[in-house]
Amino acid sequence: MVSGCGPAASTGPASFLPASQAAGSVEADLAAIEGQVEAIRGLNAGTPVTPVLLDSADLAARLAAIDSAQTDHVALADESRLFIHLGLLPAGSSLEQMELALDSGQVVGFYDPDSKGLYVLSASRSLGPVEKITFAHEFTHALQDQNFGLEKLATDRPDQGDRDLARTSLPEGDATLSMTLWSERNLSPLELLEVAAQSLDPSQEEQLADAPAILRQDLTFPYTQGLAFVQSAYAAGGWPAVDAIYARPPDSTAQILHPELYRSDVEPVAVTVPPVPKSLGSGWQVTIQDTLGEFQLGVWLAGEAPTDAQNTAATAAISGWTGDRVALYEGPGDAWAVVLRTAMTDDGSVAAFQGAASGRAATLAGYAVACGEPGFVDILAGSSESVVNSFGICPPPV
Repeated sequence: MVSGCGPAASTGPASFLPASQAAGSVEADLAAIEGQVEAIRGLNAGTPVTPVLLDSADLAARLAAIDSAQTDHVALADESRLFIHLGLLPAGSSLEQMELALDSGQVVGFYDPDSKGLYVLSASRSLGPVEKITFAHEFTHALQDQNFGLEKLATDRPDQGDRDLARTSLPEGDATLSMTLWSERNLSPLELLEVAAQSLDPSQEEQLADAPAILRQDLTFPYTQGLAFVQSAYAAGGWPAVDAIYARPPDSTAQILHPELYRSDVEPVAVTVPPVPKSLGSGWQVTIQDTLGEFQLGVWLAGEAPTDAQNTAATAAISGWTGDRVALYEGPGDAWAVVLRTAMTDDGSVAAFQGAASGRAATLAGYAVACGEPGFVDILAGSSESVVNSFGICPPPV
């Protein structure tokens, strides 16, 4: 997992200062920020952290190297095809390449728990307000790692996308709150205005707006909803309450969106998908399984470039989510099927989600259908009607 600071700063041309120029003042500023963040967050670094200031090209290269070394490329390729069939990505897309391109254009700093490296975007290799606030965020990640062990969050399971997004939201929301408190106490009004102005970089805004909704929303969720989740714990019990979450991290985006579910220990319902139907014959396999979760299913329902009304309707339709499981089945001759089974709280929530899902399924390539039964909604899509009907889940229309 790479913990990165979200969209916040513009990237400029690479124009490095000589290594010796102002090096002492930069080191002194970084040391001061470390002490301030430690005091605010109530955590100490037992091991020194050495940040590296990089220009945009070097930062992108570093992200690419980490992606190459740490990514399950096969699983992401499988997820790409699943998302394409669900209408979340354009045909022929590579989820891995799209995520890497988006990160390279949006990330202004990151902490890598594997190497313990901390990187901040700075074309001049100097510290302005944006670089300082970025470092405050990323240094918080180093404190989290040293005190709680970020690897324990286990956010790299290709079959647990919803849980991964929820657990990523904990350290990102934590670091965003820490960064915000640090900036309020240590940046002048003019410096805060500079940070705000640089966060509106047109090229970054355009890139984010052009990205598929699922990538755009997944990128920002940990910082926005993660912040709200952490703030709810902080308001109730300060930083000790936030610290306690690392011992029992959230298991679903529903718990992030509705912190009362986390506080009440309401866990997602375990949902299973069927095996490959025998009637499909040989050569078929379940390529990948995953859990989309309340948040991603809301994004799926809303579609690309939704209006506020469409977002509100999608949020309401999926609000009864209690669990889901989705699987991609692939067979000979590019034949395929997707089965998405979602558990809902009651008959009303089943009806609401089924109605919304039926409309969304009608927009998918191939043949798709949605049906409901007590407690569940099933969505099936496939390369042909016969493939979908072979599962025997949704009755064929009469």
